Amino acid sequence: MKVFMLLLILAVIALSYCTPEPEECYYDSRGLCMGECEPGTYSYTSNCDQMMIPEPTCDTPTPQEEEAPCDYSACYCKAPTVRDTSSGKCVPLEQCPKKQV
Repeated sequence: MKVFMLLLILAVIALSYCTPEPEECYYDSRGLCMGECEPGTYSYTSNCDQMMIPEPTCDTPTPQEEEAPCDYSACYCKAPTVRDTSSGKCVPLEQCPKKQV
């Protein structure tokens, strides 16, 4: 019986370390999670500070910081990827569609 109790305690301790990582969320102005960001993106929130808006895209890979509305939140592509605005997907800059001249 002592061995069973010891194993039970060890199992509970082990399970307490197995908490899943929280999903990235984008938030509304009240701070409530409005939805999960898709894989390869992260939640970007302005908190009323200067922010990078719009996010880096194939057309503008290094946007300038601009004033943004307070508590703006969106899912931005994780570096080193940028948003391909034609497909809406995150891609490496070198995989962006070529511009028509």
